[in-house]
Amino acid sequence: MKTFKTVFLRFSLVFLAALLMVSCSTGRKLARQYASNADSLSVLVLFPPSVFVVNKKQDVTQESFYFAETLSDTLLLQNSVLLPLLDDEQLLLPFQTAYLTEISRYGFKVYGAEKMDAFSSLNGPSLQINVAQIEVQEYETEYEDAISVGNDVYTKQIYLTGFNLGAWFELSPINQTNAQHFPVLFATNDITDRWNGYFTQRFLTGEIQYKLTIDSLNVADIQRFAAYLGRLYAAYTFDYLMNVRINQQLPEEERGIHYYRYDPYEKRVFKTLSDRFTEL
Repeated sequence: MKTFKTVFLRFSLVFLAALLMVSCSTGRKLARQYASNADSLSVLVLFPPSVFVVNKKQDVTQESFYFAETLSDTLLLQNSVLLPLLDDEQLLLPFQTAYLTEISRYGFKVYGAEKMDAFSSLNGPSLQINVAQIEVQEYETEYEDAISVGNDVYTKQIYLTGFNLGAWFELSPINQTNAQHFPVLFATNDITDRWNGYFTQRFLTGEIQYKLTIDSLNVADIQRFAAYLGRLYAAYTFDYLMNVRINQQLPEEERGIHYYRYDPYEKRVFKTLSDRFTEL
């Protein structure tokens, strides 16, 4: 015989599932509505003039520095492979170009710094997006490959160069009624050397050897990486604003249950857990 507690628990689970389905359906609808009206918002996007740099391949990691500072202190790039080959323009230009191009594809009316006067004369709802800081880090990362042969385990330590780019965003609404205060938004991603390795055993001696090839990162790889992140973080920006609007329109008990992303190419809405900005 079913107890009241069991029946109540099952009812609660069914009710919760139904609530999640309704919330998801409503959220997707609101996401599409926001995307279809994106052209009503004008955005000014500003970028920093320089990149902060961290070299973690030094014996003692120092505070972040600017590329220009390495002209007087070459020790800042000691043991680094990639950083001496890069400068502000090689990182900022692909990131900036990709960001502006991508965020325009979502429908926003986008203004760069060169159009600040035209943006300032607007009377309708607008938004200033300030890429407050971009920081890159070069570091060494380690991977262990292993294989079991009989009762023995053979390992090989593989040392790779890693490169990290992080960006901080500040969003400031302009001419918007009941404008929301936004926290600083942050995102970071990494890229490493590509490698291919495998164990082999010599036929005559039985000796275990390891064959390794490393496709090291170069300047072109880093520039493509910066451009990719420009596109990705533009998408994160749109998604963040879209989710803010969705949560403003949902009942309080349904807010924040789902986080949505929008694909402007396939006009598709989908959910994510971690592929998004972090609020600071």
